[in-house]
Amino acid sequence: MGLQGAATKTKDDVNDDFDDETTTTAKNKNEAEEKEEREAWLRARGVEIETREDRLRLEKEREEREEREAKGGDGKRRLTCVKIPSDDALPFEEVTLDVPLSKPGDVLPDAVKSYFIGGGDIDVNLAKRAATKQLGEEFASKSQNLGASLAKETAMGSTETFALVRPSEKNGRKGVYIYLDEVGLLKGKAKNARASSLAESCGFPGTTFHGDVFVGAVQTEPQPMRSVDFTVKEMDSSATWLKLAPMENAEYAMSMKELEKAMAEKGAGGGPGLQRINMGGGGGDGNALPSGDGEGYRWEQTEDGEVEISVYVPENTSAKTVSVGFRADSCVVKDKMNGNKIIVQIDNLYGKVRPDECTWTIAGGSKKNEVCVSLAKVDDDETWPQLTK
Repeated sequence: MGLQGAATKTKDDVNDDFDDETTTTAKNKNEAEEKEEREAWLRARGVEIETREDRLRLEKEREEREEREAKGGDGKRRLTCVKIPSDDALPFEEVTLDVPLSKPGDVLPDAVKSYFIGGGDIDVNLAKRAATKQLGEEFASKSQNLGASLAKETAMGSTETFALVRPSEKNGRKGVYIYLDEVGLLKGKAKNARASSLAESCGFPGTTFHGDVFVGAVQTEPQPMRSVDFTVKEMDSSATWLKLAPMENAEYAMSMKELEKAMAEKGAGGGPGLQRINMGGGGGDGNALPSGDGEGYRWEQTEDGEVEISVYVPENTSAKTVSVGFRADSCVVKDKMNGNKIIVQIDNLYGKVRPDECTWTIAGGSKKNEVCVSLAKVDDDETWPQLTK
């Protein structure tokens, strides 16, 4: 019996297959190029971009480092920073710390936090006033045992970082930072006049610090970013970094304003700040992708496979007062200042997302009144008719 029923590809069929494959390849190439262009555009305006590849590389390095530490082979290195006592009668002091040998990034927050253990009880009334200022009257009034919660969280020391000058091409990619007790004010620690004077010299007048602080440095190039030595000699008013700092900080502030303006012009949500960055969304015509509102949030989606959720939070909310978690079919935003109380939880998402590629940021201009969550769809080409099933 012959194979008369078998399908035979003609020359035209082969050509069609080749055209389809070429179109798909070109589409993937264009998408990759557009992604690189977006990242380059943001980097040129001072925005730090962490790609999925960066996260995977850092995760691999972390696992390798932990494995070495478990075997006792990671070792330590000596790192120097400068301590500025709050007591003006005491001199600046060079402090040498033992830090992990191969750990990248800024290691000083962890290295100095033990210096911030104790130093006084947290003033509950002051903590409530601070919470009201940061989170609003409604959130603060619902906070139970605020002082006890803060005391528990900071019992082993808690470090806050203040940038005196960020790494830039002009300063050799070396940033200088103040490291302070995150709850020094709430503990009633004395003001640190010399730290405030240093910040003013860098272009930040009216900044107040409480308790002893440390000054250290971070080098971002050559990569990876790492903490480097900072000595008393570099505290001198003739130091190059200190001379450049006011201009560097002014230029940084200006570049951020230009970025906000540019993002708004590119359709970043129509509001101030970096609100709802949408690199290819539906716009305002009849072809706009489905979007909507929920209890305490609004959402929309972009043509490049992301769902963006703007969660309403009290004015002056910061990244330190909220946490955001992702799963394949859900996301949650919590209030860390109120016992991790859930602000918004969205379960049963319409489609699956890639948690390792989901991101969030604080947005909404100077008062920071939104948490902007970006969900990365598993199926980039799927349009969600609704946010949940």
